[in-house]
Amino acid sequence: MKILLKTNHGGSYGIAAILYLFTLLAPVQAVLAQSQLKLGNFDGPYVFYEKGDSSIIRVEHGQLLTEKWDHTKAFKVSTEDGKHHFDVWRHPIVAPAWSYRPSEKIVVLSDPHGDFESFYSILLAQEVVGSNYEWKFGNNQLVVIGDVFDRGKDVLPIFWLIYKLEYEAAKAGGEVHFLFGNHEEMILRGNYKYMQEKYSALAEKVGKDYRDFWRVNTELGKWLQTKNTMEKIGDNLFVHAGLSTVMLDPTWSISAVNDSVRYHLFQQKEERQKSKAARFLFGSEGPLWYRGMVREEEKYLPLSKIDLEKLMHLYGTKRIFVGHTIFPEVSNFYAGKVYAVNVANEANRLKGRSRGLCIDNNRIIILYDDASKNRVAETPSF
Repeated sequence: MKILLKTNHGGSYGIAAILYLFTLLAPVQAVLAQSQLKLGNFDGPYVFYEKGDSSIIRVEHGQLLTEKWDHTKAFKVSTEDGKHHFDVWRHPIVAPAWSYRPSEKIVVLSDPHGDFESFYSILLAQEVVGSNYEWKFGNNQLVVIGDVFDRGKDVLPIFWLIYKLEYEAAKAGGEVHFLFGNHEEMILRGNYKYMQEKYSALAEKVGKDYRDFWRVNTELGKWLQTKNTMEKIGDNLFVHAGLSTVMLDPTWSISAVNDSVRYHLFQQKEERQKSKAARFLFGSEGPLWYRGMVREEEKYLPLSKIDLEKLMHLYGTKRIFVGHTIFPEVSNFYAGKVYAVNVANEANRLKGRSRGLCIDNNRIIILYDDASKNRVAETPSF
């Protein structure tokens, strides 16, 4: 049966014409659909400094709230399900160095991706924090190798907990280190491919682009944009994805990488394309994206053992720790010279698999949510 649509002139449109009309209406339908985005149960707070005033934007029980903020007072942070909540005080923001002396113990985690339950679980199990979300790790160190943004619904609680613990650790003689991951650079350039709907809904209702919530006129934005891409603690090097042979160019010292990434971090992709340095740093062979240290497929440009030795000599390191690429368990490569820390955190937590590692007096201890399962890492030979 042929479907016809009558016109005012007695003619008719065929099905092709009707489909064409639907394509014209598609953008309108997309806008209408976007307007139905739903706020989360809890989100924020986002602390803004504008025109001499401090204000907080947050979501509480599904309602958007905006209020002036007295920065001498603490504010409450809650997870999406309301299960976890803690107070945060604003503290001075100190830009990190790129090299540190090692403590007796260094706990290393990666890619929490908005999953507060899993992030808190491993910290609590390893006595890095206590039941009140407070720092308990004394003068030891915690390293988080990037990727708090995207996938999960508790991005803000994780960032605020890291922010809080950073200050508490410093007062106890310890340190918290957070490094950029590729999802930090994605969000800050405006790529929201993996972002939860609640954050898009907030941006729409406030009338801002979501990346505007992370500019330097916000507390978390100002704090986040001081962070590094690479750091050394003793002879241990930490970087989100890995080091390609391009990094053999002595131009790319650790401080040069950190400075250049920070400089280009908030630029959108089109702006970055104008810079050779930015094209490399944020490209597939850059330290935020390169997988060739832990993947052997040709498309990832796998790193040879010889080139690894050259890189380790250049950067004065004995071991390199990366996240980014997911493995079923915390894994090592090149006979224990490269450790891959990124796992499927929720699945591994629920199934009792490894979640992170601890550098303990030069031993590598694999960590579990049940600390009684902690074990010394096995290192294969070449």
